[in-house]
Amino acid sequence: MLSMSNVANSSAAGTYYEKADDYYSQDRSPSVWSGKAAQTLGLNGAVQGAEFRAMLDGRLPSGVRLHHAGEGSGRRGGTDLTFSAPKSVSMQALIGGDTRLLQAHETAVSRALEHAEELAACRVTEDGITTRLITGNLVIAQFRHDLSRAADPQLHTHAVVINATQRSDGAWRALDNEPLYRHKMWLGANYRSELAKEVRILGYEVRVTHGDGRFELTHIDPVQVKAFSKRSVQIEQAIQEKGLTRDQATARQLQVAALQTRQSKEDLDRAALLKQWREHAAEVGINFQAPHVAKDYADLASSNTFKLHAAASAVEYAVNHLMEREAVVKQIDIERAAMERGTGETDLPAIRQAMEKSIELGELLHESNLYTTPAAQQRERDILSIENRGRGACKAMMNSETVRQQFVDSKLNAGQRSLVESVLTSRDRYMGIQGRAGTGKTTALSAVRKLVEEQGIKLVGVAPSAAAARELAGSGIRCETLAALATTDYRSLDKKTLVVLDEAGMVSAGDMHSLFQAVEKANARVLLVGDTQQLKAVQAGRPFAQLQQAGMNCAELTEIQRQKESSLKAAVELAAAGKVVQSLEQLKSSVIEIPEHENRHRAIALAYTSLDQEERKATLVVAGTNLSREAINSEVRKELQLEGNGTTLTTLSSKNLTQEQSKRTVSYQAGEMVRADRDYKTLGMKRGDLAQVLDGPAGVVTLERADGQVIPPLLTTRQSRGLMIAD
Repeated sequence: MLSMSNVANSSAAGTYYEKADDYYSQDRSPSVWSGKAAQTLGLNGAVQGAEFRAMLDGRLPSGVRLHHAGEGSGRRGGTDLTFSAPKSVSMQALIGGDTRLLQAHETAVSRALEHAEELAACRVTEDGITTRLITGNLVIAQFRHDLSRAADPQLHTHAVVINATQRSDGAWRALDNEPLYRHKMWLGANYRSELAKEVRILGYEVRVTHGDGRFELTHIDPVQVKAFSKRSVQIEQAIQEKGLTRDQATARQLQVAALQTRQSKEDLDRAALLKQWREHAAEVGINFQAPHVAKDYADLASSNTFKLHAAASAVEYAVNHLMEREAVVKQIDIERAAMERGTGETDLPAIRQAMEKSIELGELLHESNLYTTPAAQQRERDILSIENRGRGACKAMMNSETVRQQFVDSKLNAGQRSLVESVLTSRDRYMGIQGRAGTGKTTALSAVRKLVEEQGIKLVGVAPSAAAARELAGSGIRCETLAALATTDYRSLDKKTLVVLDEAGMVSAGDMHSLFQAVEKANARVLLVGDTQQLKAVQAGRPFAQLQQAGMNCAELTEIQRQKESSLKAAVELAAAGKVVQSLEQLKSSVIEIPEHENRHRAIALAYTSLDQEERKATLVVAGTNLSREAINSEVRKELQLEGNGTTLTTLSSKNLTQEQSKRTVSYQAGEMVRADRDYKTLGMKRGDLAQVLDGPAGVVTLERADGQVIPPLLTTRQSRGLMIAD
């Protein structure tokens, strides 16, 4: 696990880090300088207090004094990257007495920090333009500790990255730590990958517990791990008091809970504490002398062939996983996903070799640090080619004069009339409507529907989500999800069909390709409706935008119809044009800013509940996240005195796993629900049936059906397809 936080100046932070609580250091110091920039400054060996405090204050051993934003008590002295070993590793090392694991942890931390230097950068401003310059060097003070604040065994290292880095011209500058924060998960995966490898070399078997590569030692079970996780339990209890689980809570909420439950470290009788640990370990049945089953791993790990084979498999998983939702992915994202998948089997250097091999074989294409596959490229070319073949391939549904006659006494504006005429008179198989939110697309589609149906043409409405399908139904078009239409193999399409695809900007290249092929085969037509500036496709690609760029016949609506109040309408138009700053300035007098989440949610609830019944029906509360939505709803229920009254219903929300994730047993956690999206005779489940995930042995998924029948743990890769996991 890796957590990060900023470190203030020496007066606020120096003493905490210098006071190491490491009981197992023996003749080794629990602190050490590391990093290329530290070597340049002559900093090596144990971290001395005076040097460390000076560095936090921006005073370098060379005599250079760094001046940058935030001088004084509020300045950033450094960034704390805290690498924490899995609880079972801490227990085996600190209670079981295998101090070799301390070195394994240190090795993993050092290798992760070496890669962290790839992210080291400073900001450079020239001619008023600020850019990021990669420097590749850091000054790092490492402090190893072995206790949690609840006095449980917790091996962890505070790697304090000093706010200084050296440019290639020798000048020292403040460190831009934004890349470290942005790629925190990549660094964490790097640490876990290296630690799992080192642990297995020592003869231990590991049990991967989560999809991000978190693991524990196999011979220490989850109940035993929890027995020495009082700090984690404290934080979970604080989160539960807010009605959340650890997985649901945001990073900020977890941080607040950690601070609220934080205890000060006290001087402890370490011998007495160790005795207490061992007695408690015996009570919960931990056998620290458990037989090791990974004895041959040391030889395998030294084999480049083994590592490359494991790396190739991990890279294949990463590419398939990421490119299900993105047509082009970054190198660092492939590396992270591959390290998470290959925990205990491979490492970053081998993964990079495997990626190079995939490029040589033509399996991956790249430009700079961006990657795609030949299949993804070909699919996009096919979509454009199919659309091009459809130009002029159909008869016009109506002529212009007839369409214009229908506009007598019509309330449609000029843009909407032009759109209707464009659709009805087009001879193209594939047409588009590009329109911002609030421009009256639904009203225009209602007019299209009426005239098309008068020509004896059947309309089939589809959308990428159920919510979007309901929105399209507002135009009078019978609608279903695109996935539902696909399950029927598009059998309802024929030459008398016009498919209206709403929210086309959210449709993936794969789904668009399948629809286009089916429409061409049926000699039908498609009308794509959406906005390229709104939400992107959940899955890979942006075909709607590409089709427009390639010249697809596309009508456009630009005049905002939804907002009637002039200042609000102006703000919406500015936002739609990408002028966010000007839009917010337009709304400045109407904006109330409340920084704290809880206070903001409370204020929104009070404002809403102060309205009368009719006003509430006409009022929409918009929240940025599901967690905010749930918090605001809770506050509203309290104000309306509905809390605790009525019936509590359990609702399911999809975990949105990719196909690759759904094949992994670690994606299925006890207590979650699985829904079958098709019939499974071997599982005794029909489409729509629910089953709960039970605790069970690693590597399998045990389900309990609604009738109480426990399904034998036979969930395979093939069977997992078509199951939707929810919590």
